[in-house]
Amino acid sequence: MEFKSWTKLGKSQRAQVVHSLKQLVGTETSSWVLVAPVHATPGDLQWFNSLKGRYRNSFEMVFRDVRWLELKLAERPDIARYMLTTPHQEVIDMQRELCQEQAGLVGGVPDLPKRLDVLRSRSDEFSPVWGLDFASRGGQNSVFVHLKQASPPQRIEIHLGVVDDDPAGPAVTEAVAAALHYGSGTVIEPGYINRVDNEAITALNLPWEQMGMVLPEQRVTAGFPRAATLRARPIDGTIGRPLHLTLHYAIEGSLGMHVHGTDSTGVLRLRLRIDRPVPERGSNVGMLLQYGPKDEQHAASVDPEALLRTVTVLDSLDQAPRMVLVLGTEQIDLDAQTRDPTGAFAPIARILQDFVFVRDELDVVLPLPARWSRRDERNIAILAGLLRGDEVSMPLSTTVCHQIGTAEEARLYMDLLETGHGGRIDFQMVGLTLPVGEVLVPVDPLYVAFSRARITNAAEVAEALAAEEQIVPVDIGPAPDSAVLGRRTSFPGPDLDDEAEMPSL
Repeated sequence: MEFKSWTKLGKSQRAQVVHSLKQLVGTETSSWVLVAPVHATPGDLQWFNSLKGRYRNSFEMVFRDVRWLELKLAERPDIARYMLTTPHQEVIDMQRELCQEQAGLVGGVPDLPKRLDVLRSRSDEFSPVWGLDFASRGGQNSVFVHLKQASPPQRIEIHLGVVDDDPAGPAVTEAVAAALHYGSGTVIEPGYINRVDNEAITALNLPWEQMGMVLPEQRVTAGFPRAATLRARPIDGTIGRPLHLTLHYAIEGSLGMHVHGTDSTGVLRLRLRIDRPVPERGSNVGMLLQYGPKDEQHAASVDPEALLRTVTVLDSLDQAPRMVLVLGTEQIDLDAQTRDPTGAFAPIARILQDFVFVRDELDVVLPLPARWSRRDERNIAILAGLLRGDEVSMPLSTTVCHQIGTAEEARLYMDLLETGHGGRIDFQMVGLTLPVGEVLVPVDPLYVAFSRARITNAAEVAEALAAEEQIVPVDIGPAPDSAVLGRRTSFPGPDLDDEAEMPSL
């Protein structure tokens, strides 16, 4: 396209046209458009048509004269105002009008929206590229600058100022980098923008120290949703079990994309980070597993067995150096040669295996906790081990508090456990429950053994014996270096030939 400021098509202007056309012959040009504010005469049109006939085998030729330009300017008065007046003058005029509007609202509240609409339409004529919106709330007035719908793409260079001692500085830098590299979007708060290099937006005279900026999420929805599978591809060339997915959308930036989807249950959310291939490094893929519409929520009715299958496949994907993403008949190799396994999915798989086993063995309604606490993990492991008949390591905080009927029995405990080398004690606990989430799971009976026991209230027992009391309470717990074991059946009895006889509890 060539834009000329000619007012006639004289000999000089026609020569320039012919020169331009000769330069294009033999190139890959498909069309050539001449735009000029010329009132073309019949002779001018005849001359241009003769040129079209001469070059019709090379490219298409179009002439847009002053009539076409006037029609376009009538459709876009903002362009004419932008060219004929300065933005600074427009701001002054608008402020003058705003002061007049603030003088009074004779018609009451209904006048306010009408007058704001007038100001909004006037502000829309500031720039042919940028539009303005207004908001006033809580005593604060805001102006929002946005790209007009018909505007061409803009190149904008943003200069941010992040000082070294700003604790939020690294987070701002990381968020902006993620928004640009992976299209995640972010909000730059006022105070970080020094200036923006874009002629059209600079002409608005914006106070940058008061300006924030929204970098929108670069979401791609074309071609979604799509069914897909993700499989591990070990070094030996075999392909692992499929993880069936539904891909809903992608967020794309300059370095790669995040593809968001769900597994076959529809509850688990998956986010695949796929980096663009880099020479000598290949591409890279990362996985994030969450469930529920938000990080802190989940569906209480999620099937733990389906979740277990998904986590098991994720563990194999985590261990494999390469993956294959299958879309229809297309296979995409996702090489991650520089990635080390995280090992994050194997512990989850073990917890889920125990969870499913406990739920099925006890036949209880046991919903998955929204968040797995250390207590939940410990209690599930203890319950599963007890139900399998194993000896399970119990928490060291286990304490047995019981009443001794006579002073002689209390003195025997003191002699065996406090004055000597200590001894092993086995006992039975009744009425114990272990919480998993909000559900209390009964464990009854439970046999517990201290490999080395101690009296936790030894001073109190000694005082009671010295006072010749006949009923003495004795609290027994594990010694600091004791192993605490539990099982559902009683422990084998001690060999009396090798060990001292202990009182039964």
